[in-house]
Amino acid sequence: MKWDDLYVAAVGTWLPGALPVERAVEEGRYDAERARARDYVSVCVDEDTAPPDMAVRAGRSALERSGTAERDFSLLLHSSLWYQGLDIWPTASYVAADTVGRFVPAFDVQQRCNGALGAIELAGAHLRAGIGKGHAALVTTADRFAPPAVDRWNMHDYNVYGDGGTAMVLSTRGGFARVLSTATVVDNSLEAAARGDQPLRRAPDPGTPVDLVARAARHAAAGDAKQTELRTGRLINQARNQALADSRTQLKDLARVVIGATGRFEHGYHFHHLLQVPESLTTWEYGRTTGHIGAGDWNAGLDWLVRTRAVAPGDRVLLFGGGAGYSCTAAVLEITELPDWGDGRVPTSVTDERSGGA
Repeated sequence: MKWDDLYVAAVGTWLPGALPVERAVEEGRYDAERARARDYVSVCVDEDTAPPDMAVRAGRSALERSGTAERDFSLLLHSSLWYQGLDIWPTASYVAADTVGRFVPAFDVQQRCNGALGAIELAGAHLRAGIGKGHAALVTTADRFAPPAVDRWNMHDYNVYGDGGTAMVLSTRGGFARVLSTATVVDNSLEAAARGDQPLRRAPDPGTPVDLVARAARHAAAGDAKQTELRTGRLINQARNQALADSRTQLKDLARVVIGATGRFEHGYHFHHLLQVPESLTTWEYGRTTGHIGAGDWNAGLDWLVRTRAVAPGDRVLLFGGGAGYSCTAAVLEITELPDWGDGRVPTSVTDERSGGA
C-alpha cells in the first residue's frame, strides 16, 4: 500500500527499570546457556503498574510531543499480548478516556506481537476514508508479564518478555516522518504453531502457566516445523519486498531497520539475516536492553532512534515485524525532520486523575 498523506506525528514510551539478565541467571530464573545464546542484556520489569496505565502514560507523552489536540483524533487502537487487569473489559476505552477523550472510537487489536504495527494500516485507512472529523489516530500498546501465570524468562524459547507501554500518533496533516508504504501479509493456517496440540478450553485455567515452548515443541513433533519455517520465511520476504517496492526503496537506501526485540535464533542467526541488512542498521542494540515488550517494540525502537539522533531528515527507515497467526507487516518511513522532544515527561499518577478525565 502506497501512502501519500500519512505521517507519524510522534511516538512515546513508558518503560520501567531494567533487570540485568545476569541477575536472573544468578537467581536461577534463567538458564545460563540460553542467556548466552539469546544475547539479551537486560529486561524491563514492573511489579505495580497496570498495563492500561502504562499505555495512558505513553499515550500522553506522544500527545504532548505531537502537539495534537483531543478534538483532532478520530480513532484509538490498543494492542496487547496478555492480561490487562480485568476480564471481559474494554481496555481501549479506558486508554482513550485518559488520552484522546470520551467520544473517540476505541478498539483493541489482538494480533499478538504484530498488533500495533498492523494497526498503522488500519488507522491509516480509517483516516484516509474520512471517518470522523479528526485527522489523527493514536495507536497504543501495553503489557506486564506477571507470575505465576506467566514466566517472562521461560515462556518462549527465543523471547524474554519486557513490561511497558508505547504509543504512536498518526496524522494526515504532517509529522516528523512520512509513511511511504505499508504491507501486511498473512497465512492464518500458521496459528497452529502457537497452539500446538492444546484443546480449546471452556474457561481459562489459572493453575496452568502459559508455556509457548511446550506448544511449539508439540507442533514440531507433529512434523510441521520445517514447513512452518519455510512458509513464515515466505511471508517475511513478501512483506519486506512489497513495502520496499511500493515506496520505491531499495535495501541499500535504508538508513535503519526497526525490528522486534526477539532474542537471537540458533547459531547467532537473527532478523538482519532474514531481511538481508547489516545488524548495525537494526535496533537490536536497544531491544536487547528492554526485552520483547510485546506489540510495542516498533514504537519504542523508533522512539529510541529519534531520541539518540540515530536518524536524520531524508533517512528511510523500515519497520518490520510479525506475530503469531501468522502475520507480517512492513512499513517504510521517511524522516522529514528531527524533533526536539525533551524528556517527554507526563504525570506519573494516572488513577488519581480518572475522575476528571472520564
